[in-house]
Amino acid sequence: MEPHVCRISQKGTDSRGEWVSVVNGGATTVALTGLELTDYTETQEHVHVYRFPKTTAGSSLLLGPGEHAFVFTGKGQNQLHAGQSGKRELWLFAGRSAPIWNNDGDVAYLRRLDGTFVSSLTVGAPARHPNVH
Repeated sequence: MEPHVCRISQKGTDSRGEWVSVVNGGATTVALTGLELTDYTETQEHVHVYRFPKTTAGSSLLLGPGEHAFVFTGKGQNQLHAGQSGKRELWLFAGRSAPIWNNDGDVAYLRRLDGTFVSSLTVGAPARHPNVH
């Protein structure tokens, strides 16, 4: 099973602000490096793109079974964090100064760098892309 978009928090739940979580719902470790997270735009030309980075050692960023990666829109230091469930969480920061996720509704898309669709999640009532992706 591939990673999938699990939740969008358009307003955020603390000082780090808005975020999107990606979870590995499978039984094996998956690489996030080589994936990108985008929001919905009228033209779908990927105005806001977050590309999952490599680790500081230059290897693929990995997400173990049941683990979450939280991508915060704002600025911060990427880090590993022990989650409340005991599973590790990746806290990743896009480094943007302004919000991305529309409060009235938006769609988060997870794609490979070649544009291949992996997963999406809709919150609220955004205008939808004609092919529902």
